[in-house]
Amino acid sequence: MAEAATDTPTPPLTWGLTIATKDRLEVLRRCVELALTQSWPPVEVVVADSSADWAQHAEVIGEIVARVRPDTRLVYMQGEAPSLTVQRNQAARAAEADILFMIDDDSLMHPDCAAEIMAVYAADTGRKVAGIQASESPHQPGQGIEGAQKTNINVDGVRKKSALLHWVLGKLLMMNKTAVFIPYDKTYHEGAVPPELAGFKVVPTALFGGFRMTFRRSAVLASPFEPALRYYCPIEDLDGSYRISRAGLLLTCHTAKLHHFVSAAGRLNRHQVAYLLSLNLAVMLRRHAPDQGWARRAYRRRMAHRMAVDLLKDLGMRRFGLPQSRGSFAAWRQARAVWSMAPEALETWYPAHQERIVKGP
Repeated sequence: MAEAATDTPTPPLTWGLTIATKDRLEVLRRCVELALTQSWPPVEVVVADSSADWAQHAEVIGEIVARVRPDTRLVYMQGEAPSLTVQRNQAARAAEADILFMIDDDSLMHPDCAAEIMAVYAADTGRKVAGIQASESPHQPGQGIEGAQKTNINVDGVRKKSALLHWVLGKLLMMNKTAVFIPYDKTYHEGAVPPELAGFKVVPTALFGGFRMTFRRSAVLASPFEPALRYYCPIEDLDGSYRISRAGLLLTCHTAKLHHFVSAAGRLNRHQVAYLLSLNLAVMLRRHAPDQGWARRAYRRRMAHRMAVDLLKDLGMRRFGLPQSRGSFAAWRQARAVWSMAPEALETWYPAHQERIVKGP
């Protein structure tokens, strides 16, 4: 007589905190502790640290894990290179969890942030969702809303009050993601929210902000972050999330709250930032856009707008040395060399060129 078949229960989804960091131990400590005390806790903490004192930092974080949640797997590694993207990829390869919370080291999760996001992944039985980002909160975990309003400016709230202001800031002055980025496939891969997720407060999203990203680990391993980027890496989050969106839906979860502390660190000057921002875009288009003729034309149009905006910003702020304008113009000139190179050659050439921009010849 045959035995009755029994259904094997599906194991619950797991998540891991994966952090790329450098020289920001104090805020990293708080980030990790808040992650460990989530109502849906992580199974692992994976950190790639390019600080000179990374080994000492590992001891500090190890003590926090042992005190707060000792059964959590901890992997603390020296960063392979001082690069946000290289370190993100390094942490993703070392991780084992189903879902990777690839937030910044100064991203502070509210107590139910992970639970809200993981509930959406768990309900996505068709695995149509590749990534979910948290919703940015103007106040820190544990800080009352009234106190937060005294110390923080809710930029999103200000924008919503005026459609004209939103258009001026976002499109004319290039202060939103889609005004900065150029989609490699000429369009964004936004789709409808699957029916099984109708009960959640989620919306389709074109691009992610790097301080609040989560992805299926399989999606990150299939489309790693751009390894050619070093030092300051503007648009690395836009590039990475866009390429991942080719294979799955990106969502924003409005009930998952996270505060971006924006910890101070070593900063580049305005000229360097403007130079790298615009040249990074050219390199990413050269490496990832299928239609190179279209990509070059789109970049030229975008740069004409960018250089005009940067000139207005410099003059409006009385920066008569025009640092931002000179940076974007330098990128426009250097982009000619980028378009002439083979895409695979840029992975070696561009890190060295970024070093020249940051440190000088």
